[in-house]
Amino acid sequence: MSSQVNAEQLEMVRQWASQGIDLNGIQKNLVNECGVHLTYMDVRFLLLDHGIEIAQPQPEPVAAPAPEPQPEAPSAPEPAPAAADPMTGAAAVRPTMSLDDIQIPGTILSGKCEFPSGTKVSWQIDQMGQLACNQLSGTMTPEEQQAFVFELRQILSKM
Repeated sequence: MSSQVNAEQLEMVRQWASQGIDLNGIQKNLVNECGVHLTYMDVRFLLLDHGIEIAQPQPEPVAAPAPEPQPEAPSAPEPAPAAADPMTGAAAVRPTMSLDDIQIPGTILSGKCEFPSGTKVSWQIDQMGQLACNQLSGTMTPEEQQAFVFELRQILSKM
């Protein structure tokens, strides 16, 4: 096996192994560049006999993504325009939320919500913290539901 490979060819095998070329690649290079035909196992024994180890390819360092430029912070927070959806910023008008002066029995908080589309709901939060909504007119769209939840969170955060 190793007698089929001369010193010059053995040096080429060392270089290929140091480049991280695997056994199959070394076997092909021996045939293509040296005209030496060895089996896969013969190539493996050749490396073992001469203490040649195949270098493990080093993973390329992953460059950290460049931080996105941050817009300069305004000196004072600007209030959101009345026609902006609180979740997406799309053109949609915020609902009008109100709290009931007298809470519905069994609730800790209740109120009403009216959307510019004409949809009206009454809502309640019971002693377990569960939210219930009753449609008074119309049906809330998903965007209106998001706006409702956002406005309700705003009200609850002030309490």
